[in-house]
Amino acid sequence: MSIFANLDNSNNNLLLNDLENRFGDIYTIRIKALDNDENLFAFLLEKSKYSDTFKAYFFKQAANNLIFLKDEFLKFLNLRLLSNSYTACANYIGLSFEKKQEKFIKTDGDVVLNFPFKDGVIKGGQTKDEQKLNEVFLNNILAKDEIDVLFTPKVISHFELISQQNSNQNSNQNSDYENLLQVLQNENPNLLIKGNNLIALHTLKYYLQQRKEKVKLIYIDPPYNTGNDSFNYNDKFNHSTWLCFMKNRLDIAKQLLSDDGVIFIQCDDNEQAYLKVLCDEIFGRENFVSCITWLKGNAQNDADNIQRNQEYILCYAKNVSKNPILKIKQKVEVKIFKDTKTNKFYFEGSGFTSGNLGSDLNHHCLCGYTIYYNPTTNEIKHLMDYDTVKAKSNNVEKEVYSELNKTLIEQGFFGIRPPKKGNLLGRWVVSFEKFNNFINENKILIKKNKEGYSILRKEWVDEEKVIIDKNNNLYAIIEKESTPKSFIDFVGSAIGTKENKLLFSNKVFNNPKPEALLQRIIEISTKENDLVLDFFAGSGTTLAVAHKMKRHYIGIEQMDYIQTITKQRL
Repeated sequence: MSIFANLDNSNNNLLLNDLENRFGDIYTIRIKALDNDENLFAFLLEKSKYSDTFKAYFFKQAANNLIFLKDEFLKFLNLRLLSNSYTACANYIGLSFEKKQEKFIKTDGDVVLNFPFKDGVIKGGQTKDEQKLNEVFLNNILAKDEIDVLFTPKVISHFELISQQNSNQNSNQNSDYENLLQVLQNENPNLLIKGNNLIALHTLKYYLQQRKEKVKLIYIDPPYNTGNDSFNYNDKFNHSTWLCFMKNRLDIAKQLLSDDGVIFIQCDDNEQAYLKVLCDEIFGRENFVSCITWLKGNAQNDADNIQRNQEYILCYAKNVSKNPILKIKQKVEVKIFKDTKTNKFYFEGSGFTSGNLGSDLNHHCLCGYTIYYNPTTNEIKHLMDYDTVKAKSNNVEKEVYSELNKTLIEQGFFGIRPPKKGNLLGRWVVSFEKFNNFINENKILIKKNKEGYSILRKEWVDEEKVIIDKNNNLYAIIEKESTPKSFIDFVGSAIGTKENKLLFSNKVFNNPKPEALLQRIIEISTKENDLVLDFFAGSGTTLAVAHKMKRHYIGIEQMDYIQTITKQRL
């Protein structure tokens, strides 16, 4: 029988509330209990107003000493009894260990992806696609000295300085080594580094620390581990080898990112699910931004089951609260109208209803006011004519809203309420006060539709931007901002090959990414002069696009083709 049989729900909640008021959420309290935190013990025994209760239930007297009953305390935290219920199950749904319902995986904070050799480092020493490697895994403890040597910053040698002045010169300039170091320090040139990317990343960490610089964007297109790509490792542990290979590099990559930095990792179905869980562990699940689906557009008519026409780009932020993703700016043609009241020009902007998940009146109880519109006089009024308390949980319109205002209806007004969202009451996207500002600024446009009326924003346009076509229609070219979508279908994979053929006259690289794909990624995550890093540089698409978009960049590639393809392209 649980030792909490004598604690009723109200007492249980009082004890938990007292703990949470002092230490924060239950998860934090669990960590402190697991760590035998002295402050927690002091609170339980002396500083809580329920210390007598805590002492009685969570400590045992033995030889004039108090022994903390840690398991019972953790059980108490997990078994937060539901109000007015009789159940031994916790008040949330989650995975637990076997049938021990009180021990949830989530609350232990140790949900991780385990795989052979995760506690090791693999150097990854390929220099040619056709190489078949069977490398030794360096264990973090047994091979610490070797790993320390591997991760120690290395001297970058065999410099070639490429600039507009000497772009045709490829002479080795090691004889003027000190001068090149001075150039690196003073001019901060773009870097293309040939070498093992694990070693290079640890060297870059030192180099960037010296410059007090951080990376805003990392994009990588690593081998997908399909069995037919360049990841030619031991077949027995190929899957875990790939995960270890990626973990080693992502661990250091995270350290290079700025606080508002992001990383994009290209992959396909072979490892996407495992890579997602691995990245959750490294970057934090809370910092997951999106899994972008790229529709490559290549036909696979010989597929045995379903054609795989897509790849994925996992996006993680160093700190998602920094809102690192930028909106897309596009020039679009819009139809222009003239406002009869002010003679100003406008186009029809976005509406005042939301289609987002969770955008219902229950979640936004102050945004359900009724808008009254008189189509004869074009007058607009709005009233808070509903119960905002009931709106938090009730979805029966008659119980939440008052009857429409009879005086206004008799004056020719129509009452417009937010459209329903399935079985839920809808809401407007702005508060009552903000909508009042829109009315005062004459920025509300109400149009008749099949279901009643739609409410839009008037977006004003300067007269000099208005164009009149031959049919006397008014339009304008404006710049609009929009949130990036998680689906990219405007560029196919074959474009990358065509772009390379234009540069090299023939196919020199398998599956190069199109420049338009990288342009989209760079434009939504960086601004001019931000630092972009690609440590699987391949044919150099990321670096070439970054150069054209006036970003600073660093590329790393260990394959020998860096000389004949990547460097030549740049």
